[in-house]
Amino acid sequence: MHTVNATWEKRNIGVECNEITIEADDTVEFLIEEIPKNETAYTVIKVPAGMIGMLFCLQKMGYLFIETMTTCYHNAAPFHLNRIQQRIIDRTEYEKMNDSDINFMFEEINKGLFTTDRIALDPAFTIEQSNHRYACWIKDELEHGSKLYKLVYGDKDFGFFGIKKQTEHDYYAFLGGVYPAFLSSGFGFSTNYYEIEEGRRLGAKRIKSLFSSNNRGAAAIHLSLGYALQQQYYVLIKHGQQKT
Repeated sequence: MHTVNATWEKRNIGVECNEITIEADDTVEFLIEEIPKNETAYTVIKVPAGMIGMLFCLQKMGYLFIETMTTCYHNAAPFHLNRIQQRIIDRTEYEKMNDSDINFMFEEINKGLFTTDRIALDPAFTIEQSNHRYACWIKDELEHGSKLYKLVYGDKDFGFFGIKKQTEHDYYAFLGGVYPAFLSSGFGFSTNYYEIEEGRRLGAKRIKSLFSSNNRGAAAIHLSLGYALQQQYYVLIKHGQQKT
């Protein structure tokens, strides 16, 4: 069992939070003894897919399943687009953001851009808290050298994606989204398409990404573009009393 005190969540959503990842050699008996010692006002536990005994145990301990997270990667190999996808790419492009673009992105996020993550879907939190959390995450990434790109259709920005270097040949596309006015445009797949293109341009051999089971569209797009599944985790949550 690996526990991280997610201090950033106090800033992001206003609660103390521990994030616990269950490991292969953990036992149910160990969980029953150790989990209560590591609980906070908001506790998040990630269980590798297939460890059903752990899943049942945690549910008996009051934890609620909220999503399955899938990590995946693209090997940066060229791929074929269907006719509809090619038409979208022919009409759109991407560019590195400047300060004005970044400010516009934050304005769009504050409108409630993200609605399918575990914070947005949790009745204990709000859409506003969820999107504030994403804005803080992006600011942290910028401070650590990550790059942001805007997606452009004509003279309008319709979305963004962020990417960062992890190793010499591995890049992580950590976040992306389509702005509210373009949600029904069909442009969503271009977010993932262009992150692969930029990763390839930067010399990546692998572009990593992730998606939630609560976002069916993201899952379909990743698979359609040839992302290979890497790991899956059941994510469970529990709300307790805020410590004083």
